[in-house]
Amino acid sequence: MGVRLASGWRERRRPLYANQATGQFSSGLAAPFVPYYATRLGATTADLGWLSAFSNLFPNLLQLPWGRLSDRVGRRVPFIVLGMIVSSSLFLLIAASASPWQLILLVMVQAIAVSIVAPNWGALLGEQTEHGRRGRVFGSISMIGGVASLGGTLLAAFLVLRASESEAHAFQLPFVIAAVVGIGAGLVLLLVRETKVLADGGAAEPAGPARDTERDRDFLFFVRVQSVYNFFMSFSWPLIPITVAVVLRASNLDIVMITVVSAVSTIALQTQVGRLLDRVGPVTLIQVSRFLFILVPLAYGLASNLLWVYVISAVMGVPSAIANVAFNAYLLDVAPPKRHGEYFGLFNGAIGLVTFAGCLISGYTANWLTGIWGDVWLALLAMYLVSSAGRTAGAFLCLRIRDPTRYPESVNDVWRHFHHHAASGRP
Repeated sequence: MGVRLASGWRERRRPLYANQATGQFSSGLAAPFVPYYATRLGATTADLGWLSAFSNLFPNLLQLPWGRLSDRVGRRVPFIVLGMIVSSSLFLLIAASASPWQLILLVMVQAIAVSIVAPNWGALLGEQTEHGRRGRVFGSISMIGGVASLGGTLLAAFLVLRASESEAHAFQLPFVIAAVVGIGAGLVLLLVRETKVLADGGAAEPAGPARDTERDRDFLFFVRVQSVYNFFMSFSWPLIPITVAVVLRASNLDIVMITVVSAVSTIALQTQVGRLLDRVGPVTLIQVSRFLFILVPLAYGLASNLLWVYVISAVMGVPSAIANVAFNAYLLDVAPPKRHGEYFGLFNGAIGLVTFAGCLISGYTANWLTGIWGDVWLALLAMYLVSSAGRTAGAFLCLRIRDPTRYPESVNDVWRHFHHHAASGRP
């Protein structure tokens, strides 16, 4: 009976869904609150700059060697399991942090462990799905993960309600629970049926030298454009916790509920975005998300109360849902089948470098401007405006990205279908 049950769980993509459910539950309990935990420990904008920088550098920069290694080995699951167990275990030490820099150093080590997971997870998804259905599968996995993450965040809300509204220790129990659940999430993936196709050569690639050159050119342009965009996007990351916790004086419950609003908005749209991706491809959706994210730094910079933070968290569910599925789909489309891990590693490594620089520049500049002007809000607003201007330039550059493969419909086709159904009164 036990063998039959285990065999049933190994069928299809059930372990992938189970991994996302448990892994994102763990993430929802802990990950959104690490920067706020740092502010409760007394972190400055410069400290948060380092925290954000390490959180983006190491998970991304080290992906390339891990991706190449798994391409050669022909296995993804052992790498993912190792990375998840190590990274989740470190939440136990994060909960015991007594100062901002203890926390920052632990986050750095955790980020190194996460770098093992990311390229192999993207490659595993590509190898467990087929072109034309990736959007639906990615959307379903992201939706399940989003619901589970929301469940974790709601549990965190219940736990922080039992502690002081402004103390750091309120977040410690969620971190401990996240560690235990995250370890279990890694172990679930041992049920995945994985065949060693890549190391043995796999199927022949339907591409010649000309197609390979075109593919590489499209990929390198995509990396350059997203590097520009993410450099300026990262300017706001170390500033948002200061705006919410210090300038707008959010309570611990506010911090949790803002995360809940963002999660609900993303979940509500995730499957629809996945289905749309299968019809129009990832590029158009990526372009839309880049323009929508321009609003974020403006909203935080000009917010006079927490209501605006709740509103922008709800609105950003659209580009967040897109980002959850479109970037992985594009990389799988443009990458040669036997180099998925390497392409994920190259792209994320470039993003890690530029966001590392952006977070540090923003954090230290905001700290310097605060000292000169004597006004935290004005210093943050200046950096938010720089972030918004850079995102705008990067969004226009995204209009030159091309889809590496054909999809059945264009956005205009989808819009005509929608207009026809609306005019005829059909749902």
